[in-house]
Amino acid sequence: MKISRASKEDIKRLFEIENSLFKDDIFALKLSSFYYHIKSSIIYKVKIGETVGYILWLKRKNFFRLYSLAILDKYQGLGLASSLIEYSLKNLEKKPLQLEVRISNKKAIMLYKKFGFKEVKILKEYYKDEDGVLMRLER
Repeated sequence: MKISRASKEDIKRLFEIENSLFKDDIFALKLSSFYYHIKSSIIYKVKIGETVGYILWLKRKNFFRLYSLAILDKYQGLGLASSLIEYSLKNLEKKPLQLEVRISNKKAIMLYKKFGFKEVKILKEYYKDEDGVLMRLER
């Protein structure tokens, strides 16, 4: 396993991963979004032979916002999401981190809590079909 910052050459692969996991999601990223984020945001990729996942952090003035964390289905359960978060914590500036997650996504909520994220508030009707949870990590 190798984690590094994604580059322009990775965009098509990142989009394939996004499309395979979030195709029908209202927040799914388009190919053009990846071209934008490669320049203006921080994307770390994880490779096991080929790129199998990524984490996308949006830079805000006083914090980073985790916008997307994606691991291909057949590589889930191997600790890759944890590795991406750990790598992020070591490599991002020491600013607070924030994210939104579906209230039903208990697995993701537990993952974020493992790294010290706290539930800040419930976001009513944040997603098309359910509430979200705003989580934050002060550092």
